[in-house]
Amino acid sequence: MSEARDSATAAPVPAPGGRFGRMGWGLLVLLTVGYFAAFAYEPTLFFALGVAHYDGWFIDTFALLASSDADTRGLDPYAPNPLDYFNRPHVYSHWWLHLRDLGLTRADSFRLGLGLVITFLVAALWRLRPRVPLQLLWYLAVLCSSAILLALDRGNNDLVIFLVLTPLVPCLLSPRAGVRLIAPFLVTAAAMLKYYPAAAGLVLLAQAGRPELRSRLWLTFLLLAAAGCSVAGDLAGFGPVAPQPAGLMTFGATGFLHELGWLGLGPKLAVAGLGLAGVAWAWRRAALGDWEPAAAQRSDWLHFILGAVLLTGCFFTSMNFGYRWVYAVWLAPALWVLPRDPDTPAPVRRLARATRWLLLVVLWWPPICCLIVNHFIGVLPSPTIMFLAKLSFLVEQPFDWAFFLCLLVFLTHFTRRRLAVLRGLA
Repeated sequence: MSEARDSATAAPVPAPGGRFGRMGWGLLVLLTVGYFAAFAYEPTLFFALGVAHYDGWFIDTFALLASSDADTRGLDPYAPNPLDYFNRPHVYSHWWLHLRDLGLTRADSFRLGLGLVITFLVAALWRLRPRVPLQLLWYLAVLCSSAILLALDRGNNDLVIFLVLTPLVPCLLSPRAGVRLIAPFLVTAAAMLKYYPAAAGLVLLAQAGRPELRSRLWLTFLLLAAAGCSVAGDLAGFGPVAPQPAGLMTFGATGFLHELGWLGLGPKLAVAGLGLAGVAWAWRRAALGDWEPAAAQRSDWLHFILGAVLLTGCFFTSMNFGYRWVYAVWLAPALWVLPRDPDTPAPVRRLARATRWLLLVVLWWPPICCLIVNHFIGVLPSPTIMFLAKLSFLVEQPFDWAFFLCLLVFLTHFTRRRLAVLRGLA
């Protein structure tokens, strides 16, 4: 009865180029650009939504160029850097230090940061194509969230990873074998810049018959092994000085345990065990059955898997600043389409609907809390303000866990189905 009722009430997926058509995309562009332009015109708005602007634009871009400049001068880039505004050491792979080989210095930080932001917005807006007014509002809620605002304000290098991986799904969906072969190189390039994008290798299970899939996976293994050898020594350089994210505008499975005072290796082992238990449960239950997305949904589905595996991998392995939420852009279209497609099984629709609402909560809970807590600065004593901020973070944690467990079910389903192809069982 439940499946029949869901099928009866699910709205049909709007056809491309419907009544809303190009006007919806034009409105998305105008409203998004206008929203971010307001912060450029009045930077004090950053503080209201929980983003520390520091009276400077693209300070993370500046830090990368300052590390490159320090290396050029013979300084140790992995030590506190006197050329950076905040004396930050370099906490990424050595490949970023080759910015100097492109002729870039700290003097280029504003131009480079602005170019990075504009390119990201072009790529994100090209991906998001609203067909009805509510879909437009949904995309705005994702794209204009404070976490993405934080990444744009800082010119953070997660934007670079987003752009490197942007062609990944189009390559995999190409009818040309040579173009599909580019995909492993994109994953490897991203992993050489920052370690976590190696998780995007999961998406390489998609869109291939058994012979091509086996060849692709072997190539990916060899490339990632070579990349690992290239950057393994860098971790020893910046590991001891890497920042430790905490509080609002961060996420990670160990965050709740850290706030309760449980530190060290124990919390990491505990969350790893919980994550593996979630995968085992989803695998055994096969909660989504043998569902495969329709041909028209493949691009949205693979982008969803790409964003989901990057975010979920980060959640279960480390604490992360809010910059990582830029990959929510890839989640948004599938989370809109799947709950409304009457041909999609009811369990898939229900899970996608729950995931969409949880994404809305985890993106907007921190800025709403910041907006409220900031209102009491100067009214309440500082310890009370800190207590309210900590309480807000703790209240968010069950929603974070619920969201990532939903993603884990989708990822397990994808992996299970694609491995069945690899084994010749589907």
